[in-house]
Amino acid sequence: MRNIVARLCMSEDGIVERPEQWLTNPRQALGELVAGAETVLLGRRTFERYAGSLTGLSDVRKLVVGSRLVVARPGTEMLQGDTRRVLTALKSVPGDDLQLVGSLTLIRSLLRWRLVDEVSLLIHPVAAGRGVLLDRRPLRLISMCARDNGVLEANYRVHYTATAASSTALVSAGRWGGTRSRARVASTARPAVRTHA
Repeated sequence: MRNIVARLCMSEDGIVERPEQWLTNPRQALGELVAGAETVLLGRRTFERYAGSLTGLSDVRKLVVGSRLVVARPGTEMLQGDTRRVLTALKSVPGDDLQLVGSLTLIRSLLRWRLVDEVSLLIHPVAAGRGVLLDRRPLRLISMCARDNGVLEANYRVHYTATAASSTALVSAGRWGGTRSRARVASTARPAVRTHA
């Protein structure tokens, strides 16, 4: 079974959003995230922003996740359908790990769906000041090493907490889920759609 490894650049103050705003050479740093990968997952916006200029990206298989189509490039495939199901199926296919580069929105979705197995951060000695932080509470450090120019590479295993009850044990309470006793449910029928005359 394949792993999905999320790879991000992070500032020393924990910012993972838009490294082009706080790194002096963001294309080189993002190129380091791709190094050694055979298959790279990218969100549509990250692909459109960096696909033509990242070193090493032209030699790998690129899988783009998004709701809108992108301009085709050699070695690029657009994943279509339910993202959660498609990536779950891709994980079960034998092969090398899937490297998810950048694409913070996609990483957050995959973490919520429990599909990310590892997170690899290149921590740069630069203070970004402001931006989006990565929630590192579910991450357990497995290795760390120093790289050139004061950059640290930290690799984490994602530790998902167990749920209190299985999803089949919960009684549906309508749109927002949860549990509700029958005594509190209205006993009179209401129309599902109201029309105004």
